[in-house]
Amino acid sequence: MKLFHAINDARIIPLFYEKTGIKLNILVSYFYLQGQEHPLVKEYRKKYQSLYLDSGAFSAHTGKSKIDVHEYLQYLNLNGKAFDVTFNLDDDFNDPEHNWQNQIYLEKHLSKGIKKTVPVLHDVIDPFGEFERYYADYSYVAVGSNRNVAKNFFEKVKDKYPNLKVHLFGNLSRQILLKYRPYSADSAFFIHGARFGAIVYWHPHEKKEYAIDVGGREKSVEVRVDGWRKIYETKKKNAGNVVHFNKFKYRGELEKFLRDTFNYKYYDLLSSWEARCVVNLYFMKQFEDYVKSLP
Repeated sequence: MKLFHAINDARIIPLFYEKTGIKLNILVSYFYLQGQEHPLVKEYRKKYQSLYLDSGAFSAHTGKSKIDVHEYLQYLNLNGKAFDVTFNLDDDFNDPEHNWQNQIYLEKHLSKGIKKTVPVLHDVIDPFGEFERYYADYSYVAVGSNRNVAKNFFEKVKDKYPNLKVHLFGNLSRQILLKYRPYSADSAFFIHGARFGAIVYWHPHEKKEYAIDVGGREKSVEVRVDGWRKIYETKKKNAGNVVHFNKFKYRGELEKFLRDTFNYKYYDLLSSWEARCVVNLYFMKQFEDYVKSLP
């Protein structure tokens, strides 16, 4: 399984690489590219592994941006070769036929040498039927982030088409990743926790992750741990599975880990959103490696 990290600030890439020497897989949305394209595809290219381009469909679907298929096509024809994979503009999560027409349009008008986009599935009523529309002509398909697919969907796909590559968008389920191990998935987890003062620490002996509140802002935080969809309130210092840094039972081990791995101290995490991002990215890489190590 390849885990792609959804980046909205390209500066995190060199910071993480300089701290760890690890090259991550990166996914960037077309919506966030403005002002970041040059450092991403040129300046930082040797500091990550693969670069995927999301069309920005989620931002378009939710009304945060206006992206049409003609604009997206123009961008792909100019810059598509800079990305290892690009995805279709699936900007209507409720209309699979609309997204299919976008897929056909892009394929018809892409310039020579530009790889065709990976289709993105959204059919809530018959997800497997939509899937079968694509599998004969595509070696790689994506499952959109807006829906809860039937529990047996991934099982059916894996059983019937074991060699097909499947990418999971957005709704990153720890359980699904562990059970079905798709070819790839993406997550912005490291951002969600870091913005509100939370990090995740993998205890090497317990093989268990801990959500750590480093203090600061008292806001609701989505920390995707043990299901990755639980809401914790940081103002309740010991609520649920979240514990404050100062009360963590393995604080000494955590401080040593932060110092040895990143040269960070507690104050660095308290004062820097970027430092918390780096720590959470490292946890996600640990989780990715853990999934790959399973028999």
